[in-house]
Amino acid sequence: MFYLSYPVKVFATSGSENLAQQICRELEKRLPPSVLQNSPSLFSNIQSVRFSNDNLQVQVDNVRGYFVVIVHTQVQSVNDHLIELFALLDAVINARPADVLLVFPYMPYSRSDRKNQPRISTMGHRIPQIISQSFGIKRVLLLDPHDSHIKHYFEPTADEISSIYLFANYIQNNIISGNLLKNDDKNDYVIVFADAGAAKRFSNLAYYLRLPVAYIDKERPDNTETGYFKKVVGDVLNKNCILIDDEILTGGTVLGDANILREHGAKSIYMAATHAILSSLKEPDDAVIQKLELSSIDQFIVSDSVPVEHKIKNSHKFTVLSVAPLLAEAISRLVQNESITYLHDPSNINLYT
Repeated sequence: MFYLSYPVKVFATSGSENLAQQICRELEKRLPPSVLQNSPSLFSNIQSVRFSNDNLQVQVDNVRGYFVVIVHTQVQSVNDHLIELFALLDAVINARPADVLLVFPYMPYSRSDRKNQPRISTMGHRIPQIISQSFGIKRVLLLDPHDSHIKHYFEPTADEISSIYLFANYIQNNIISGNLLKNDDKNDYVIVFADAGAAKRFSNLAYYLRLPVAYIDKERPDNTETGYFKKVVGDVLNKNCILIDDEILTGGTVLGDANILREHGAKSIYMAATHAILSSLKEPDDAVIQKLELSSIDQFIVSDSVPVEHKIKNSHKFTVLSVAPLLAEAISRLVQNESITYLHDPSNINLYT
């Protein structure tokens, strides 16, 4: 119960401020009065100075005795913001907080954790080591990491939550139920996992929605972002396909997925992905969005785990679900030293919708 007496202060690195402020508004509804009374302003800006030699210095407000929450999600430039995170962690730790919780709505380098080629770096494994060992951070919260095993790279193991039931709730209420009014039948729907990894990560979605499943069997002969599309496993003929993956990056993979589903007779395609990076080294972001906008995919459902609304503001195909209530519910529980197991139960979705 000691945590109930700690005031709370929330910081965010550049690019993560909007989401952090939304989280704070949700925290105000969830934290007990004993915490809020001692925390008149939950969100606090950081002061960053970049010197002539391009070195960075971060300064924070007084946090002595505070439970500090730091929000950092993947935004461009990823590497600059990662150094900013390290500087922020250093500044906070030097100021003697009572405790620190690092929140990753989308952890940078989370896809770079396997040595699948000779002599390559695995920063997805190294960054958690730096955070745990060099900075001594013991509390880390991950939202839909690329692979669940990433949480084990932190010491102790990071907490993990998923937006899967947030998406399931939207799909049920706005796609399936909405189309049933148009004489569509629920038997006409199928969950399609973008690959075997997505099938493993999001298998509960199909169970929750009581829908049949299919997946796209892919072979990736090299380390490219697209891959070789092999075949569709499962029945998608004349079906409304709800395609699931954890990320949309350049759009190449999802467009390939849509093409093969259409070739197998899919009637319509909805794409749901937690993390909407929507960026490519080969073309501007506007071109990526336009390519997806002109595709055969009927609707994209994504979250705001990374800043996205400024990219899709002129798009008619994108729906953005807020993960701020989900993150706030988890943070509130961790601030009070309570379990977040409730958030893995679909019957508790009302806690964050």
